[in-house]
Amino acid sequence: MSAKPDIDKPKSNYHHGSLRQALLDAGDGVLREQGLKGFTLRECARRAGVSHAAPKHHFGDVTGFLTEIAALGFTRLTAALGAEIAGATNLDEEFIATTRAYVGFAEEYPEHFRIMFRYDLLDDNAPTLRQAAVETFRLLTNVILRQRGEPELSASEYASGGEVIFVNVIHDIVIGWSHIHGLAHLKLERQLTMVPADMHEVLLVKASRRLATMLRQEAGNI
Repeated sequence: MSAKPDIDKPKSNYHHGSLRQALLDAGDGVLREQGLKGFTLRECARRAGVSHAAPKHHFGDVTGFLTEIAALGFTRLTAALGAEIAGATNLDEEFIATTRAYVGFAEEYPEHFRIMFRYDLLDDNAPTLRQAAVETFRLLTNVILRQRGEPELSASEYASGGEVIFVNVIHDIVIGWSHIHGLAHLKLERQLTMVPADMHEVLLVKASRRLATMLRQEAGNI
């Protein structure tokens, strides 16, 4: 009887970890270029140059694979938000920067953005996804906390029960995230046709500044 073929090495001599990353890179590319409709395990395997069985071996099924790509999306979003916020010099600019980075991510990675919030497509109990999503949520929460003049939340504080803080600010968090996410979604799905394209940036800035001012007023910081 012939030996069972190594599903990880039909064409290339991958290390186990590097193969997983190669498959993630391939899946990332498929999603960006072909969207969810064109996303198949076979196509991801073909791009990575491995057996069609390799993705199933590493991720289980399409849900498992998309879950890991969604986690990558949240990691990218957190990095984009952090980089944009770092350049802000006051609270108005920070909230505008947050909105701009969030909307910019949705426009640069539209298919990732869509699946990141489609929990019917994902395993929302996967540790990698939960950790990446929590980091995005913590960053956005800290934007709200700073608007309110309150100390930001560290990763360790969140892990040790910092969610108690959310009880006091959840209304502001929901308002802020609804604005940021809603604007990103409306732009992505081309639902702002009533606003000329050259006015979208003005809309983003004015709406963000107005909401930041309102949050500070509600917190008694103005």
